[in-house]
Amino acid sequence: MGLRGAHRARRGEWTVVGSAWSADRRILAAGMAATVVVGFAVAAAVDALAAPQVDVADGYGPGDGLSRWVLGTADPAALVTTAAATPGVVNAQPLADGGVLVATESADPTPLATIPGVTSVEPSVSVPVLGDPTDPYWSAYGWNLENTGSNFYNQSGIPDADVDATAGWGATTGAGEVVAVLDTGYDLDHEDMAGALWTNRLEPCGSVDTDGNGKAGDCHGWDFTRNSPVVDADVNGSHGVSVAGVIAARAGNGLGSAGVAPGASIMPLVIGSGPNVDVNLGSQAIRYAVDHGATVINASWGGAFTGTALAALQSAVAYAGAHDVLVVAAAGNDSANRDTNALYPASLTDPAVVTVGSSTAADTLSGSSAYGATSVDLMAPGNLVFTTWFDGGYRLVSGTSIAAPETAAVIAQYRSLMPSATAADIKQALLADVDPVPAFAGRSVTGGRLTTDGLTALGSQDVRWTYTGMTGAPGTISPALTSSSTLPAGDYAAVLGLGMRVDGEVYAVSGQSITVGGATVTTDDTGTVTVPLGTRSPSSGALVVTPTTTLAEGQYVLTVQLLQDAAPLGRTSAAPLTVATASAAPTTSSGPSGSAPTGSPTSSAADHTGTSPATTGPAGPGSSGGPGASGSSSSSSAAPSGTAAPTTSARPTSAPSTTGGAAPSGAAGPTTAAPSTSGAAPGTAAPTTTAAPTSAGSGPTGSGPTGSAPTTGAGPIAATPTAAPSTTSAAPTTTPPTGSATYPGAGDFRVTSLSPTQVDAAGGAAVTVRGTFPVVPRVRVGAAGLATIISSSSTQVVFTAPQRVAGTYDVLLSTTSGLESLLPQALTYVSSSGPGGSAPTTGAAPTTGAAPTVALPPGVTSAPPTPVVLTGPGGQRLVGTAFFSSLPTSVFAVDCWSSCAGTLI
Repeated sequence: MGLRGAHRARRGEWTVVGSAWSADRRILAAGMAATVVVGFAVAAAVDALAAPQVDVADGYGPGDGLSRWVLGTADPAALVTTAAATPGVVNAQPLADGGVLVATESADPTPLATIPGVTSVEPSVSVPVLGDPTDPYWSAYGWNLENTGSNFYNQSGIPDADVDATAGWGATTGAGEVVAVLDTGYDLDHEDMAGALWTNRLEPCGSVDTDGNGKAGDCHGWDFTRNSPVVDADVNGSHGVSVAGVIAARAGNGLGSAGVAPGASIMPLVIGSGPNVDVNLGSQAIRYAVDHGATVINASWGGAFTGTALAALQSAVAYAGAHDVLVVAAAGNDSANRDTNALYPASLTDPAVVTVGSSTAADTLSGSSAYGATSVDLMAPGNLVFTTWFDGGYRLVSGTSIAAPETAAVIAQYRSLMPSATAADIKQALLADVDPVPAFAGRSVTGGRLTTDGLTALGSQDVRWTYTGMTGAPGTISPALTSSSTLPAGDYAAVLGLGMRVDGEVYAVSGQSITVGGATVTTDDTGTVTVPLGTRSPSSGALVVTPTTTLAEGQYVLTVQLLQDAAPLGRTSAAPLTVATASAAPTTSSGPSGSAPTGSPTSSAADHTGTSPATTGPAGPGSSGGPGASGSSSSSSAAPSGTAAPTTSARPTSAPSTTGGAAPSGAAGPTTAAPSTSGAAPGTAAPTTTAAPTSAGSGPTGSGPTGSAPTTGAGPIAATPTAAPSTTSAAPTTTPPTGSATYPGAGDFRVTSLSPTQVDAAGGAAVTVRGTFPVVPRVRVGAAGLATIISSSSTQVVFTAPQRVAGTYDVLLSTTSGLESLLPQALTYVSSSGPGGSAPTTGAAPTTGAAPTVALPPGVTSAPPTPVVLTGPGGQRLVGTAFFSSLPTSVFAVDCWSSCAGTLI
């Protein structure tokens, strides 16, 4: 059966027992285990939780897909009849205030204004059904989330001694954020964690180290203790599993209870086993978490140690702080004063550390919790908290290692609302918003308990949008964007943006005509247009913006930023826009299945007291409704972003046809080495006589020397050349490209090789750079030699060497968002008069040192940066921008088949 099967069998047995014991709860107590250095004290108590006696509701249905509008009128009775007879109106009914509510099949309210007798049209307000989540153990054990005064086990309590989780969820669930859990393991198939597992976009599961970090197959994190990509937990990983559940157990799925940030992702980094973790591995894991995009790092472990291990930990935490990543540390379970008794990482004085003690359901300090007026920042619920367990079931677990991940979860929520804030800003916001508690005064820096009140305040500043009509067939499409109705007075405009997702990357759609309110505007290279909306007062109600445009098949994203008196109001909102010939099912998962925001690890080892009344897998709901048994089924087998093309714009796997991309007139142009169509490094392939090199599925299919876009809408995505040598006469003698160079993972793109290293001064050679490319960089050779990108993937970029005088030049790969890799003296240009070419063709000396652009301040270059420009599968002009390239993949996971709320950016 195997270990995992045995776990599942035991869970089935416990389910029966749990039902049988529902009327007579039996408690099994276990003793306290000794605290160990760099570990956590564990005490266990088992309680067979009774399953609910009534089946749990399995969702509330998909909705009818209709749009609803309130029509103003002077004669409601007459308008009901007239509106009901209007094409597209499904039903009409009078309202008590004199208006008429109509339900329509169309998301466009414009035709409603033309109905005789209509004086105004506003969207009817739609909100989700509320109440506590449908998770069965919420009402009995969810005190840490919402304390009712009775939903806790074996302790006293008072109402509202909690983190106010549901209020925070109204602002954000932490979707798109990644919590790195440095601990003992993760349950890959726990049903309550389905969809929570982080996916490394740059590394597919397998035995190949695609992203070049030395850890082959780290598609969902890494087990540092075994130096293995397998992070699934057995009995020795129960602590890590419990910590992960506190953070991100899914809410409203009919299973268990919920995590504090039920929309966040967990990056499991295993640094220990059973009751202990390794500090040095923890230091390594901190760096891994930062390098792979963690939002916040959880360290629910600690001990008293010195020497090189402490130095390594201090260095790693400083590294995290330098990258604006906070590290949350459990204060410890020795009841000691941390001001005088050091325990690391809790006692580190680095500002990137947030240290957390444990509170009870009665807002008192947990008996085992450490404290400190200057060393412990705040308290959080940590006494007998319901959470996930390695066997697929649940336990009640205690300790500061439970309080810490609750805090990490709230930090992830803050980050989702403050995406451009520094770590210091996030920490300040978190600590400023605690609930003051008398019992914690003088025992922590803030004298308070964790709360999400600050999230609610931040969320209230945002303008919420409802999107409808976000799917359709190729051709004209008219989605409707409806704003929240409580807008202050002012002169309004909306900045609309249109992006397209191609091979896992999102580009701005430039040159797209969009009609709004009868006026047609065209997107620029940022993919945006600004449309005036007029002057409004608070009584004007909601805004409805209905852009109309013509789109080819593909996966797009529509964004909106509201401007009040020319200043941004709230954050930008984004939602997926799907255009497909087949409309039978949503295509919101057209990208690689289950890909998550660029990596952030998950917290792991914890220092908790572990009092854990055992609960088994839920008896009733465990097999009803809810997600499937595999908590990672959607993501564990998916290729990462960039390795699998979206279904709407797949690239061909063979080289593009030469009939659509013939060489320019007089094709006997300079001889260049074409990159191999199989992805092998160029430089060894036989030279070709075409004017521009090609690569499988990425070369230009119809571009001539002037750099015009392909004339056909089909075919691969083509880089738009900006220059190519004229080839109207016989080709001159050229120097064949040759040589290669290796690098030790240079710069942000972790460059490992460049080939060839010697090219002809006339330019035109195809140069391949291998490394890790989450986005397509621009390439500059020397101070001003901007190269044309021929093709790109997550592991290599192929560019055409620009024309330069003979000499040796630096190669700089960079993005507008600040990523860069500098390859000093990487490319040597040789005069076409023959090999060697010692004399430049002009009097100017070649650039041999660092390019001047590198020495200048960030954002200042000797020449304006040139964005990457591609031609989309439908002929679209696609431009690489920092905004669209940084959109989280969670935007495309939103189901907008009928309507959706979008994602705030």
